[in-house]
Amino acid sequence: MAYLITRIAAHATIQKLILIGTISLAIRFGLMPMLGAEMMTSPEAGPLDLMFAYSPTEAFAKLVAFSDVGRSAYRSFLLTADIIYPVSYTLFFLWSIALLGRQSDMQNDAKLMTAPLLLLVFDMLENTTIILLLTLYPSKPVALALVASVFTTTKWIFAGLTMFQIAVMLVQIALKNRIH
Repeated sequence: MAYLITRIAAHATIQKLILIGTISLAIRFGLMPMLGAEMMTSPEAGPLDLMFAYSPTEAFAKLVAFSDVGRSAYRSFLLTADIIYPVSYTLFFLWSIALLGRQSDMQNDAKLMTAPLLLLVFDMLENTTIILLLTLYPSKPVALALVASVFTTTKWIFAGLTMFQIAVMLVQIALKNRIH
């Protein structure tokens, strides 16, 4: 794992950061809304992965609100765009941390890469459990819905930690540059 982190950090450049940032934004604000429109067949329907947490009852209510076409579109979305997007935003976060680390006293600290990598892991686990819920529908496996919600909440916690970490690094660099 340390080797992988070192390799990712070594490849961080401002040009690659801008490129992956552009790709992430294009997916988030271009592709995702377009695909999301196919899923939204009623006002009650909505992706579980955008919620912070949900009960099994709430999860199943969302799944019921989708039409068959909407559930199929959601599953397809999770198997395509929602694999590419987490990989792209994880690279964006990792390269941001690596580049900021070079300007601060935290260069080569592999622990800084932990939150975004765990964010990716829990996003993929969340996607997998939601795909299973969609595939098993109309069956309502309560334990699976609980696990999906735990993965969703954990994903959002690591997203917040990652963004907080980047903000702290930016403040530290700003303070360091102000002193010098």
